[in-house]
Amino acid sequence: MPEYRPQQQVSGVIRISGDYHQRAMLKGWEQGFLQYQPNVVFQDNLTSTVHGIPALVFDVADIGLLGREIAPLENLSFRRMFKYDPMEIVTATGSFNTPYQAFALGIFVNKQNPLTHLTLQQAASIFGCGPGGHVTTWGQLGLTGAWAKQPIHIFGYPSDNNIAAFFALKVFETGGGGGPTLPNGPKWACDIKEYANTYDANDKPIVSSDAFMMKDLGRDRYAIAYSGIAEQTPEVKALALAARAGAPYIPFTLSTVADRSYPLTRSMYLYLNAAPGHPAKPAVEEFVRFILSRQGQESVAKQKIFLPLTAAAVQQELKKLP
Repeated sequence: MPEYRPQQQVSGVIRISGDYHQRAMLKGWEQGFLQYQPNVVFQDNLTSTVHGIPALVFDVADIGLLGREIAPLENLSFRRMFKYDPMEIVTATGSFNTPYQAFALGIFVNKQNPLTHLTLQQAASIFGCGPGGHVTTWGQLGLTGAWAKQPIHIFGYPSDNNIAAFFALKVFETGGGGGPTLPNGPKWACDIKEYANTYDANDKPIVSSDAFMMKDLGRDRYAIAYSGIAEQTPEVKALALAARAGAPYIPFTLSTVADRSYPLTRSMYLYLNAAPGHPAKPAVEEFVRFILSRQGQESVAKQKIFLPLTAAAVQQELKKLP
């Protein structure tokens, strides 16, 4: 992974708006960067991911910090203003099993289920309802005997939340390179049972939807769920996933999430207002180069929630800079 070496000495203010979950990681980046670029001042306004792109649109931020991919309406509002898309930079890998912190998703079944793996195309046909057809029985997935005619009971998150949006992007729309294409947005299976968090009077989560899902999955041998792994119980198991037919089946483990080989690994993002072929302002570009360096990724590792990028992922992101 490349060491950070300043391409130039810079100064000025860098304004950052967006995801408050990344506060510790951002502070680590800023403190490390100031050791090389002491004439830069940071102004952070970390209230919510949903504020990141609007802050760019209305020019009250230089960097929009997001804990998820940009939403279609956010991208549309940016394009309507500037006639091009914002520059997207992956800054870190999401968490493995930290609740509410951009955790990777698994597809789980009851421990009694003989199924051990799925492709994303098969997952799209189970959880979605698109041109590829809808799988409704375990026999359609290759199970035989008493399992063949049993219906699949589908569990998941509310279809309008950001976890469902990530799953739809990776499974329905991407479809593992061969799954159903849903041009008008994800079409969830009509019979999916949705689980939500419970909250206290101050809107703080008390019990996560994952806990409810895992409990019911452990009781229902014919159910399948997509969920985080933090609330996994001994009665359920995670399936190995293949990004496409013919690709290797990857188990859901810390190491496969950290090396980004697991198909439902999530990422952390920043977005810039930089026209194609044109750099952002010098201080911002130097800061992004710091994040995408050994020092920047060591800082990610120190906060122990999100995971550092691989060297290959860093090189891929550096190619986006002019």
